[in-house]
Amino acid sequence: MRTAPGPARSVSLVALPAAARHAGLVGSLRERDREVAAVQELLDCRGRMLLIEGRAGIGKTSLIEVACVRAAELGFAVLRARGSELESGFAFGVVRQLFERRLATAEACEREALLAGPAGAVGPLLFGGLADASAFDTSFAMLHGLYWLALNLADERPLLIAVDDVHWADAPSLRWLAHLAPRLDGPAIALLTGARPVPPASAAATFEVLLGEARAVVRPELLSDTAVGAIVRTALGTACLRKSARRRVRPAEGTRSTWRSCYERPG
Repeated sequence: MRTAPGPARSVSLVALPAAARHAGLVGSLRERDREVAAVQELLDCRGRMLLIEGRAGIGKTSLIEVACVRAAELGFAVLRARGSELESGFAFGVVRQLFERRLATAEACEREALLAGPAGAVGPLLFGGLADASAFDTSFAMLHGLYWLALNLADERPLLIAVDDVHWADAPSLRWLAHLAPRLDGPAIALLTGARPVPPASAAATFEVLLGEARAVVRPELLSDTAVGAIVRTALGTACLRKSARRRVRPAEGTRSTWRSCYERPG
């Protein structure tokens, strides 16, 4: 019997010490209060999808990391995956990232409960029983089975599903996310995705369907020179800004390689 879990505690993420350690830069998220507030609202309300959209290096992954850490602190189960250009042809690769380890580490009785009802249709997929010919099965039974697996997981405690670089997700996984997103109203499931503004042409149609379901979209802006300098000083200690740094950091949009090329340790 499915029961509604109790509400999660509402605690301001902005007031918390930052937990993200991304691209070798250690320290607090800066100039991201608006984005962090949107993440907090997602965790408070659940039953919706939040999209973090921006170009490479803008900080999407750092925000997703903070969201996952905070969700775990609030008692959420966290399932996380990341799309990859090199693995975009691997059917259900993102779905497998989300669910395989969770099921593999479950006790037999728990696994049986999680795969009860319509969720049983996904057992062969997640335990390697599908033949190659059916590996791209995106029938309603398969998609709805994965949906019910997520519901069964959310019976235990609220669930955060976080998918970074969703624009590189394989087509079957992307189709499942598009199946899940409009069915979030009610279950204790929050869906968080990070994506670049322009998806690969092969995924454009399903990608647009998925993005259309996002209840909220945040688009992080470039950090100011002051924020970039503060982050680099935190990571490298007392650093010296080269003469060309101000010109070179801005087009880089916060990527690690250019930040480090703009700063050097003294001595």
